Amino acid sequence: MKRIFVIVTLLIGSVLFSQTPTYEFITEPIDLITNYYDYMPGSYNALPIQIEIDGSVYIVFHARETAASTRRIYFSYIDEFGVPINYSTIAVDDFQEGYPGIDLDPVTGDPFVAWHGNWDTATADLEVLASYDLFHLSGPGMWIDPFVVFDDYIQTANAPEDEFIWPEVHIGPSPLTDKRRVYVIGKNIASSPVTGDPSENILIGYADFDVNDLNLFSNLDWSYSTIPLLDQWHNSPDHVRPFLSASVSDDGQIAFIGYIAADFENSNLTDQIIVLHNNNFGEGEFDFYSQEAHHEVWNPTPGTPQQLYFAPYLCNHHSSIFHDGNSKISFLGAMNLLIEPSSWYPDLPMLYTKVFNFDVTSHEFSFYDLYIEGENPSDNEPMIPWDLDEDGIIDSVNMNGDPVWVDGWPIYYPDPDGTYHENNFKITKNEENGWLAAVWNDGLKARYAEEGVAGYDDWLQVPEIAICVSADNGDSWSQPIFLNANETAELAEMIPCYVYPGDKIEDLGNNQGKLHLFFLDDYSWGTSIQGYGDNLGGMQKYCSLEIDFSCMTEIGEELISTSSINLTNFPNPFNPSTEIRFQISDLRQIGTTNLLESAQIDIYNLKGQKVKSLPVILSPESSLGKGSGTPNSYSVVWNGKDDNNKPVSSGVYFAKLKAGNQIATQKMLLMK
Repeated sequence: MKRIFVIVTLLIGSVLFSQTPTYEFITEPIDLITNYYDYMPGSYNALPIQIEIDGSVYIVFHARETAASTRRIYFSYIDEFGVPINYSTIAVDDFQEGYPGIDLDPVTGDPFVAWHGNWDTATADLEVLASYDLFHLSGPGMWIDPFVVFDDYIQTANAPEDEFIWPEVHIGPSPLTDKRRVYVIGKNIASSPVTGDPSENILIGYADFDVNDLNLFSNLDWSYSTIPLLDQWHNSPDHVRPFLSASVSDDGQIAFIGYIAADFENSNLTDQIIVLHNNNFGEGEFDFYSQEAHHEVWNPTPGTPQQLYFAPYLCNHHSSIFHDGNSKISFLGAMNLLIEPSSWYPDLPMLYTKVFNFDVTSHEFSFYDLYIEGENPSDNEPMIPWDLDEDGIIDSVNMNGDPVWVDGWPIYYPDPDGTYHENNFKITKNEENGWLAAVWNDGLKARYAEEGVAGYDDWLQVPEIAICVSADNGDSWSQPIFLNANETAELAEMIPCYVYPGDKIEDLGNNQGKLHLFFLDDYSWGTSIQGYGDNLGGMQKYCSLEIDFSCMTEIGEELISTSSINLTNFPNPFNPSTEIRFQISDLRQIGTTNLLESAQIDIYNLKGQKVKSLPVILSPESSLGKGSGTPNSYSVVWNGKDDNNKPVSSGVYFAKLKAGNQIATQKMLLMK
């Protein structure tokens, strides 16, 4: 049965409203392999799950099958019916390996995989190895012997101590006829020789191949290049650390997109979104584009004069894509609310998920307030969590007069000290339909439970998988689907973390798309690898969803009607109840002089469905309406339940008041 979870935390001002799409499981979560390396099993900045043309799936990841075993690189193959039929290590020799990248040859379907490991035990340096599976000859599992792509002997313009690891793999067209080009991209683990700080400049290896090269088990003929600007930053006295992911188009473009988290005390740079773009198959120069991403916002708290700002931060594990006919490059990330020069506000980081975009033709940058949205999510101004309707006035205050705002925590684990390691933002697409899907782990409710916030007891150690989709190449986005152990029967008793979508969304017809997911069901709360979790291992899981990409709905005009009646509610946002207030300065305005005539307040959800009716008698002395000291001022409490006395889901609701011939509406935000 299809379900819809309308878990919305925004106020929307137009007639067209995004909503949470319906979905159902095609393949419920299935076990792949026990993994005692309970941290980031796939690539940091790419997608470890790749979809064959027939709908079958390759997944590569690192794992330890026992608490004492070596971390190895594994692959899983899942057939087009969702049945896992093969998994194994890729290399035969038992040595420490990690962080694989993968892409599929679009002609043969053969997966090409690269990873790092201490292949050459004579030195402590890590090598980047590669292999490919001759899928086109015999199905999954015929991997050629691994060979070295990056090693000490590769001469670059960098210092000898440079060591490039964490590889991404991308396959695109080649400038050579009837060949494809595979790119292996590594980042420098060695710190800057000038500042001693990490800089992660990049080494690119590329090779051209065809099916004959694959049939001959060729190690391919590799060429290498670096990006001079990144090398310059690596050797600069400024502390510059870009966080970049790579994407390759099907027309010869390669790009790196991400952000610079500037050290204001030790750098002349500011927070920036940046792109390094090449349209010549990775050869020659990369053009550099940037835009300042330091957005100052007003401080809502009296007596605290600090300057607040939003900037991209703590989204270093992101992937990116070319889409919309290769005219756009996008990545999923977040902005953090900070105090000048660069400290968290107020005591914990507040992060909000964004989609960042670059137009290849105009060279313009933009972003979308994915979650939480504001009144204008695509206006390139970050939503203000205490002013979601963007009128410059605090939306609501609590009983102490402090501003009430909407929190954000798109990280599965609540410890702020782990945010650098635990963030994970991934994006995927269906190019033909203009479909996009943004996927991350959300931990806000789990964090509230950890902090002892009332009403969240059941969310202790319960992270969520969050999925937003777009049907128009990112011009507009749905509200999130949330999958969790409390509300999703298929995830009961699981701790889903480190979630990755497949590299493509399959078209099932009738606006239905198939999204593949790979994640770790951890057996203890927190990763033991980073030092905050028990070493109990977990289970690598695969599942798939059918998602309806018709995720926009139009609220009828009767819900958007205007009135001279002043209708408000407090608090807003609220949980679990809110007081709906209205004032009528002159009862003749509503076409009646009968103080005993009832008015009606109806509560509607985003789909325009009525969920609750609240009668109100227009008399200050009425037991159903109470005066507030203002003539003809009334209020009634909605307890967040429907007409069947069942609690409604979190989200946006409309209070619609009908009094005589007047109608007024108020948008309300229920947050559980």
